[in-house]
Amino acid sequence: MEKTRERLPERGGTPGGQGCLVAAVRLPVRIVALVVVLPLRMLWDLVVATGRLLWTAVLGPAWRGLDRTARWLGRMLVLTPARWVYRWLLAPAGRAVAFVARGLGWLLLRAGRGIAVTGVWLARWLVAAPAEALYRWVLAPLGRAAASAGRWLWRSLRQGGRGAAAAVAWLGRVLVAIPAAWLYRWVLTPLGHGLIWLVRWLVVAPAVALYRWVLTPLGHGAARCARGVAAVTVWLVRWLVVVPLRAVGRVLAVILREAGEALGHAWRVAGRISLAAGRLLLRLLRWILVDPVRWAYRAVLAPAGRLVRDTVLRPLGRTARAAGRGVRDTVAAARLTVRELRQEVRTALFGSPRKAPAAPLPRDRREPAGPGARTLGSSTTALTKD
Repeated sequence: MEKTRERLPERGGTPGGQGCLVAAVRLPVRIVALVVVLPLRMLWDLVVATGRLLWTAVLGPAWRGLDRTARWLGRMLVLTPARWVYRWLLAPAGRAVAFVARGLGWLLLRAGRGIAVTGVWLARWLVAAPAEALYRWVLAPLGRAAASAGRWLWRSLRQGGRGAAAAVAWLGRVLVAIPAAWLYRWVLTPLGHGLIWLVRWLVVAPAVALYRWVLTPLGHGAARCARGVAAVTVWLVRWLVVVPLRAVGRVLAVILREAGEALGHAWRVAGRISLAAGRLLLRLLRWILVDPVRWAYRAVLAPAGRLVRDTVLRPLGRTARAAGRGVRDTVAAARLTVRELRQEVRTALFGSPRKAPAAPLPRDRREPAGPGARTLGSSTTALTKD
């Protein structure tokens, strides 16, 4: 039974569990939202496509060029001069200042140590030694004598003060403590008990009786009347204000929710319609412009270009290369002739150039080297030895 009840639709509603108000509001709101949102969505898609095209074709390359230019200018105008200034000016100046500072610090440290040692020696022999002698031979004997005199005086005063304190204590007890105790016991205590009895039976007891037998019943009655008035007021406010406002709020909530869902649904449907329209426009543009241009390029311009290349440009290129090779050969032959003529003129004027001595053949290091033959220019004496 429970499963059957769960499967049955709610009373007074649609099979989907939604009220009649939702079913009556949803379709008109969605139609109106689609009519309103479709131009906005198509305009938005057009703006987005235009922005992407501008960024891809213009703004992106311009931004990258500006970025690279700014980096190059920053590197050439800021980093490189700053690096040069730091390497060749600031770093040597800093090292020089550090060297001078270390030297001055070492000098100041040595001077401070000397001044400290001198000050300690002067303080020791000019202040500490005289103060120690003054304390040992003058102040210490005077202090011991003063201490002895003070102890004797304190003993004398203490013995005299004990008698005076005993006399003052006896007088205080006889003249103050005993009369005060008698007054508290026989006068103040009976008066306090009487005042407490009077306050209890003349003030407290009537106040308690008034609260118990008069104020409490009046308070209970007023509380019951107030609860009844409050209950009636709450009931009236609930059925006259809260329930109508709740119903209106639910209706407004349903309308606003359906309007929001309708706007979202219309935005998605408009996006699909805009996408289909954009694809249709692109396909029409392709059929009207791109495909004819491509066909003209493939069928007309490319064969014409290949024909011009094979019949005109390549023969002209071969002719130009052959003429270039002939010119290079002629120039090389003329250059060689001029070089030979210049060599002959130099030989006729200055003679043939001296040939460089031939380099000695390499000798095997494993064979023993014999003594060279003696000539007129060589000698083994110490005076003429090279």
